[in-house]
Amino acid sequence: MIRHARYYLAGMIMVLLFILAAELIWLPAPLRTSSGRLWIDMIDELLYGLAIIPLLWGIGAAARFWRLWMKRRSSGRGRQSWLLLAVRGIVFAVSVAGLVFLLVKPDDLIIGLGVLGVGLVMLFVDLIWSDTVDRRLAGRGDGLRWPWRSLGWLLLTAALFACLACPTSYNVTYPGLTMAMNRYAHVDGGKPEGRISGVLVFERIAVPADWLYARLLPMYSFEKRSKDEPPLTESYTEVVQMKQGADDVAGAIAMGKAGLGKGIELTGARVLAVADNAPAKSLIKAGDVIIALNGKSIRNMTELTDYMVNQVRPGDKVEVTLRRGEETVKVQVPTGEAEAAGDLPKRAVFGIGAENDWHADIPRQIAYRHYIAHIGGPSHGAMLTLALIDQLTPGGVTHGVRVAGTGTIEPDGSIGLVGGIPQKAYAVSRTDADVFFVPAASLEEAKAAAPGLNIVPVKTIDEVLDWLKDHAKD
Repeated sequence: MIRHARYYLAGMIMVLLFILAAELIWLPAPLRTSSGRLWIDMIDELLYGLAIIPLLWGIGAAARFWRLWMKRRSSGRGRQSWLLLAVRGIVFAVSVAGLVFLLVKPDDLIIGLGVLGVGLVMLFVDLIWSDTVDRRLAGRGDGLRWPWRSLGWLLLTAALFACLACPTSYNVTYPGLTMAMNRYAHVDGGKPEGRISGVLVFERIAVPADWLYARLLPMYSFEKRSKDEPPLTESYTEVVQMKQGADDVAGAIAMGKAGLGKGIELTGARVLAVADNAPAKSLIKAGDVIIALNGKSIRNMTELTDYMVNQVRPGDKVEVTLRRGEETVKVQVPTGEAEAAGDLPKRAVFGIGAENDWHADIPRQIAYRHYIAHIGGPSHGAMLTLALIDQLTPGGVTHGVRVAGTGTIEPDGSIGLVGGIPQKAYAVSRTDADVFFVPAASLEEAKAAAPGLNIVPVKTIDEVLDWLKDHAKD
């Protein structure tokens, strides 16, 4: 049976090896070709290797189908062989479907892995069933037998899958990959000049094998998963949206600094939430954008706060002009009183949470490269902004310095905090970067993880530009 099923078994082994490779994909991260391609650029091409798995299974299913067909013709044995032929036909069909899909859309891993999962189940049905009825089909008797060999392979495979892929109640964070930002994004009419790297960190649901990796490899950290943590589909959608937002802010700020367009235009105060006992309850809704108070234009949170502190007394009613979808509405909203906090005295409030609403003016098209390893998130924002400024500035802005960095980019040009700083610092320390820019509050955390790395804390993108000018190599 093992000899006849060698293609099946080879495919199973490759599945396990691909899972192992995916979990340790960060190890070759420092690789760089002479043309400047990084490991993250090579990963997408290696995905085509997944097609070898259904190819092996398809070859095995076709060979087993033909062997059983010929045996049936010579022995004349009936229904059991017909059922086995049907199973092997299904294995072959699923394998062909998986092969075609993985060659056409190798980056759509959810569907691709689903097809492979179906193929794996049918493959074991074939192995166990054929092992069970092997004696009867071979003409050595009419009784069935226990499929010990197939069940042994099934149990071994299940144990390995459980170790490598069974989800636990923890999340794991570990080092990621560096990404050449001038390869990730290219602005129409721009010319990449410097070497600017963003850095990714991997965070996912932990599997049992991660505790073994943590004993052998550095910078693995675990955290208990929250009971109210959103499902993976929601998390995926959220991080993709965050990446899109970071791309838009970076593009607008870079073009604004290059004299193209208006940059980021603040257009009001967007309501995030309304407290249950708030005076504004039922009058203002989450998603509304406050654009005027008593006829005075409001463009940002600072203007909203100043007006409420200096022009409104607690208990007053305020005419609030809102942008609600495509409509503009006016509502009379009573106010409550907030206790003094920090430098702010007692003041009138609506009982809402809000943030700046903004519009990104991006007059030139920016083409983005898709990486399967970079699903989403905003932590590349600061370095993307720097790369786009580099492309739009004659001679570039890095002045010969090999740059790496992390941090979000905010609409006002400030660099925000991100997670996974120790893992990112360690990942950068494995490269030849001359400097690693981090959000100012993360300096000590980064130094502890990579004490030999030249780490520079920054608060704004202008501080990054100034540091590069002051430390020019060329």
